[in-house]
Amino acid sequence: MDNPGEAVLTSGMNVSEYIANVQLSREQVRAKNKETLNEIINSPSIDEAAKQQAVNDMIRMTEVAEKENAAETLLQAKGFVNPVVSITDGQVDVVINAASITDPQRAQIEDIVKRKTEVGAENIVITMLNTKK
Repeated sequence: MDNPGEAVLTSGMNVSEYIANVQLSREQVRAKNKETLNEIINSPSIDEAAKQQAVNDMIRMTEVAEKENAAETLLQAKGFVNPVVSITDGQVDVVINAASITDPQRAQIEDIVKRKTEVGAENIVITMLNTKK
C-alpha cells in the first residue's frame, strides 16, 4: 500500500477514488437519462403528453443536480472533503469523508443540506466513510 493507514475499500480503491467514482457514475447515469429524455422530446412519433412529461422529468433532474451540487459546494467550503449529496424521492443521503463528526459538525451539515435541498432534517441521512483502518 502506498499510504499506510489510508482507508482502502474492498475494491482496492482509497476513499478519494471511491468518491470520485461515485460522482462520475452519478453523472454518467444523468447523461444517459438526459439523452433518453431528449430522444423522447425530439421524436415525431411520441405524443405531446409524453413529450411534456419528458420535459418535466428533465427539469426535475436538473433541479436535483443543482441542489446536490450546491450542497456539496457549500459543505466543501466549510471544510468537509469530497462530500457526496444524493437526493432521491424526498430523501437526502450525505456521505462525508471522515471517521467521525462532532455534534456541531452534524448540525452544520444538516443546516447546509436543509437550506440547499429544501428537505427536512428527518429525511437527511449522514454517513461517514471510515478513513482509518
